[in-house]
Amino acid sequence: MKSPNRSGQAKARLLGLAAAAMLLVPLAAAPACASNGLFVVFMPPGTDNYLAQWQKGARAKAKDLGYDIKIIESSRDQAEQDSQVQQEIASGEKVDGYIWWPYVNAAGTGSLRTLSKTGVPVVFTNQYPIAGTEKFWTAYAGVNDFLNAETAAKALVKACGESKTVKCDKGLIITFPAGYSAGSDRMKAFKKAATGLTVIQEHDAGFMAQEGYKTAAQIIPAHKSEISWVYTESDSLAEGVIQALKENGLHPGVDVLVVGGTCHGDTTNLLQGELIGSGIQAAYLEGWSSVQTAYKAVKNGKVIDGETYLPANTDKPPSDDGPVHRFNFIPNPWVGNTQADLDAFRLWGYGFKELCNY
Repeated sequence: MKSPNRSGQAKARLLGLAAAAMLLVPLAAAPACASNGLFVVFMPPGTDNYLAQWQKGARAKAKDLGYDIKIIESSRDQAEQDSQVQQEIASGEKVDGYIWWPYVNAAGTGSLRTLSKTGVPVVFTNQYPIAGTEKFWTAYAGVNDFLNAETAAKALVKACGESKTVKCDKGLIITFPAGYSAGSDRMKAFKKAATGLTVIQEHDAGFMAQEGYKTAAQIIPAHKSEISWVYTESDSLAEGVIQALKENGLHPGVDVLVVGGTCHGDTTNLLQGELIGSGIQAAYLEGWSSVQTAYKAVKNGKVIDGETYLPANTDKPPSDDGPVHRFNFIPNPWVGNTQADLDAFRLWGYGFKELCNY
């Protein structure tokens, strides 16, 4: 006959083993929210601050819409990007929309054509599509490089007329890398809108301050006695050019007027009056609007011919409802070079610091 105490101990051990076994049974995972689909982006590397902000905006909008987003970065090599397109299509992955940002626009036409053959909407972004490719893309979303340069040119002409120290005449244009079509588009538009100004020399550089400095340091010495203005295609390039001007005994804002094409995070040159102002081309909003355009193309299944400029509302972003146009441009407002100008600026609910932090 068993002892009651020993019997109770055995029962307790069994209950303990049962409880332990229950702990080993995995709890059912909470069901993940179903995705509405997938957008795939092909673009240059996010190591560039502008591109990193573009990606941040694209990811935020995709999340807001309930879509997954896959960003495939290439180095600054069009052949590599072409190979990535082939690999992605060969994978058989179900894609709802492609977003295409080629490194070399013309050289990337073959890949653009390949993407179009999938039957999936293709949204072209950042660089204006070149003539002859119209049937290969569904819609364009992003900056209007012609407007960007025109805005800068008009601001420069106005500053020239108001300056008490600079008599604007001859000047320089420092551009993005050779072959980058956005740079060519900006140069053409700037020269057309910069009435009364003579271009001494135009030279390609790159995207960053050090590239602007390197180029400017080579060409300014031969022209420093006649330079009265400089146009760079971004404020980052302008930063390097301003340094080169100073090293050659020229004082930006006093001896020479400098205008860039795209704002960036360092406001030092701006607030010191070395830049006459800045154009707000917001990388975050460009990525955001590219995804929104892809979503509208998928949702509506049709595209309205012509172009539209997304409203420059101070606090309200564009609606996800309504049709998508063939060209969908983000705003490119101008802002002055005082702290009050920067503090007062608002676009789609964001301030200057938030939109130009790259």
